[in-house]
Amino acid sequence: MRSDTVIFICSFNSVRSPIAEGFLRQRERGRYTVCSAGIAPIRVRPSAVRVMQEMKIDISGHIPASLYHYRTQDFDYVVTLCDNVRAAAEEVLPGGDRFFHRNFVSPQEIGKTPEETLADYRTLRDEIALWLDEIFPAATQDPDKNNGKKNMDCTATQQASGQGQS
Repeated sequence: MRSDTVIFICSFNSVRSPIAEGFLRQRERGRYTVCSAGIAPIRVRPSAVRVMQEMKIDISGHIPASLYHYRTQDFDYVVTLCDNVRAAAEEVLPGGDRFFHRNFVSPQEIGKTPEETLADYRTLRDEIALWLDEIFPAATQDPDKNNGKKNMDCTATQQASGQGQS
């Protein structure tokens, strides 16, 4: 039996989507094959890594990926985490079975103290965690749920770069 496939998408694949990917990987090991992407990927923000480490989740090895890398793959869940990627995700990944969207605003770092910045990142982290609990409730797998659906490998980019699943 295969696991459901999930892709989290935000603008840069540097804060929101790596946080969501880290939570779902940690919480639902084996139930979902999880990856994340961005429209213009950049390296993961150190503050995002830090606040996830507080939850005992390591996203420090996250390799940013482009949404367009996944354009030929079908996902069971396409989850957009900011308004400016929603339309692009629906266009690039039209084969997704279920689309979920919520606009989360990335924390601003300019003009804030490090403590204020971390507090904003913690708030974002906690909001994402709560929302994920709503859309991916912990439950037993239904063995007949996904018969006949394609499987895809969300780790192709990470493995090619030398990073395995965490």
